[in-house]
Amino acid sequence: MLIEQFVTGPRELDLISIFGMPGLGKTTLAKKLYDHEAISNRFDIRLWGCTSQAYDKRALLYKLLGHTSEEKSNDELAEKLYRSLKGKRYLIVVDDLWSHEAWDDIKRPFPDDDKGSRIILTTRLESVATYAMISSSPHHLRSFTKEESWMLLKEKVFREGDCPQELEGIGKQIATKCEGLPFTVVLVAGLLAKHDQKEVIYWEEVAESLISEMKDYMNIVESSYQDLPIHLQKCFLYFASFLEDQKVPVKKLIRLWIAENFVEASTTSKSLELIAMDYLMDLISRNLVMVAKTNSLGEVKAVHIHDLIHEFSRMKAKSGNFLLRIHNQL
Repeated sequence: MLIEQFVTGPRELDLISIFGMPGLGKTTLAKKLYDHEAISNRFDIRLWGCTSQAYDKRALLYKLLGHTSEEKSNDELAEKLYRSLKGKRYLIVVDDLWSHEAWDDIKRPFPDDDKGSRIILTTRLESVATYAMISSSPHHLRSFTKEESWMLLKEKVFREGDCPQELEGIGKQIATKCEGLPFTVVLVAGLLAKHDQKEVIYWEEVAESLISEMKDYMNIVESSYQDLPIHLQKCFLYFASFLEDQKVPVKKLIRLWIAENFVEASTTSKSLELIAMDYLMDLISRNLVMVAKTNSLGEVKAVHIHDLIHEFSRMKAKSGNFLLRIHNQL
């Protein structure tokens, strides 16, 4: 339905807003639209910017322009963006918008030249989605059904294998308690999948410890965090030093982990780089870290973390003075 709005919609500039509670997959849906072949081939320019609750116009303009720094005022940067878009058919994603005022500030550099340009806006707030509407009505991203939640849990835990019959009952209970949120489902799946014991008693223990926490995202992330070995906890918390929504090159991340002495030397001849890569793949398999980019061979080249997990990592790092201790060692 959304693809149809991009391909056959009006020639005037239009905005497709996706709203819903945290953890529903708004950014994931926006990314699928952004990368869809029928859509990407239609536009001359595609740009992606993340705003978040702490709105920073300058940071957003830098992101959209592809610059990290430039000695220009905000008005000059906005004018530069306007000129780069003028006369072209463009697609822009404004991810995680929080206020009417932020939208009024952001929208000025986006020209309407009757080229069929489109803006995708994601927000947690229906009022913001409605306020920013141009022609198309806001899209309310629904929760998963119980069956969809169970299908996702099975896929994440067992990959291509089948779920043992004795686990199906407790598995469906866990999936149901995830309140239809894909974010919650994949976190719980990551916790279940990292343990060899696919036994009813273990799943019941996990269910008992998690069910009371399902309505608090941070408690769910905390459970996954506490399940990490100490060396992986340090590697995970290091993501707090990066910006929200930042795609981190794997080579850079590994070098930083090694420089911080997070990577423990092996008794075998395995290099620190390979050990660090094992650490990263472990975090990915637990669904705490997401793959942002791969090469043609399927090798992971860049990673990022969900905004809710980033928020958790920042709070945990701050409460334990984690980043302060690291910076003092430099």
